[in-house]
Amino acid sequence: MNDIQKSFDGDLASDKIEQELDKELADALGEGSIEDMMQQAANPAPAPTADENDDDSEKDAKAAASKGPVSMRTRRGRIQSISGDDVFVQLHGEQQQHLQAVVPLVQFDRPPRIGSIMDFVINRINESEGLIYLAREGVASAATWDHIQKGSIVEARVVASNKGGLELEMSGNIKAFMPASQIDVNHVDDIDTWIGQRIKAVVHDIDRRGKKMVVSRRRFLEQEKERLEQVTWEKINEGDTVQGKVERLMPYGAFVNIGGVDGLLHIADMSHSRINNPEEIVKVGQDVTVKILSMDKETKKVRLGLKQIQADPWDAVEGTVHVGDAITGVITRIADFGAFILLQDGVEALLPVSEMSWNRRVRPTDVVQEGQSVRVSVLSIDLEKRRISVSLKAEQGDPWTGAEVTYAKNTLVDATVKSITDFGAFAQIVPGVEGLVHISELSHKRVNNVEDVLQVGDTKQFRVLECDEENRKIRLSLKQVEEPSVETQAPVAPRKQRPKINFPLKGGIE
Repeated sequence: MNDIQKSFDGDLASDKIEQELDKELADALGEGSIEDMMQQAANPAPAPTADENDDDSEKDAKAAASKGPVSMRTRRGRIQSISGDDVFVQLHGEQQQHLQAVVPLVQFDRPPRIGSIMDFVINRINESEGLIYLAREGVASAATWDHIQKGSIVEARVVASNKGGLELEMSGNIKAFMPASQIDVNHVDDIDTWIGQRIKAVVHDIDRRGKKMVVSRRRFLEQEKERLEQVTWEKINEGDTVQGKVERLMPYGAFVNIGGVDGLLHIADMSHSRINNPEEIVKVGQDVTVKILSMDKETKKVRLGLKQIQADPWDAVEGTVHVGDAITGVITRIADFGAFILLQDGVEALLPVSEMSWNRRVRPTDVVQEGQSVRVSVLSIDLEKRRISVSLKAEQGDPWTGAEVTYAKNTLVDATVKSITDFGAFAQIVPGVEGLVHISELSHKRVNNVEDVLQVGDTKQFRVLECDEENRKIRLSLKQVEEPSVETQAPVAPRKQRPKINFPLKGGIE
């Protein structure tokens, strides 16, 4: 974007603010004027009755004179004390000794010394407040007023509020009005909280004759943000570590203000551990230290990282976790393909569904639950891809070990039917060890449908026909439980034939 385009966009934004402020001002004033609104707030009491007018006319005139502006009278005074933004002064020879004189601290180059004597100008006297408002000689409001132009930045104190916004006063009895929408960039719920505060604002409209003006703090803040943003863009670089403040949160991350520039801190860059909500890590208004991961001056986009300035927990994995190690973790998430186990802060491992149980067909939720502590065996580690694979069933021991001895041929076993097919049924002897009962081994009679004999969940006694430990296969029979068939009986050793002996014939016959 070239400078002409930027200038054009800036003018459009400025015009939009002007239009919004004019509309807000018109809505607030209605048929009246700024002077009417401010006068109404300054004199909220109801009008006196006709009988009271004659008696109180002289008192009202004196009161009005005491509250109104005073000609620029110079008085000498002694600094009594300093409280916040105010300097209290004891005037010499002033008739209103019961009144306290006060002058803004900002009118001094540096805080004055207690007891020092200076000359001041009386701006106005307010009997009801018990105050005499002063100005430093040499910073008279008349000179300040001559230099105020539309667009100038002024400083004023909020003295009251009305239905449309705030009333402000500056040195020299200069009055200003600020519409409620121009107090801040965000909506202000209770404008009365601003009464008594000293604020800076931009002059939107000015009435020199009446010494009144319309000002906008919102526009001042926006101008300051633009100025800071320009300065920030000139000095930041990718890879820098900067300070910022969290301005707002979104489901996918947080926006952090770094010197007038809004950067996105994505949820994936907040922590090495898996989080579901940005509020788990940061809060609105929180000061944070972040790293600039990437930036684009053309699109005005900045990507920030918080976990990148923290120690990487994967650096501690190398040398501490090895293949074959038994380690304890907590189930954090469950998916169709397995479960994730938190081994340590920022380090998760995958437990595949195939490594959860020795059973052939399982669902992850049938084996583990979120928050469950499990002990697993490390199958593989890939530090480059930050992946660790673990096994739960490996820690439980292989149930097929020694199966040919445990489930020898002709052994009777109790098993539970787990599934049925057209050709037979699978029955579980122990978790992880299943045997096949072929349809031909269900009954001595012809069976057309397996479910005519067995149902899923049935627990029955079967005879082992064959056990193949290497291939993890066992053949079972239901019909041979009572008596094994000849084919399955153990072979009988053949009888040994006695050797034939030839004896001589008796009787002398040869």
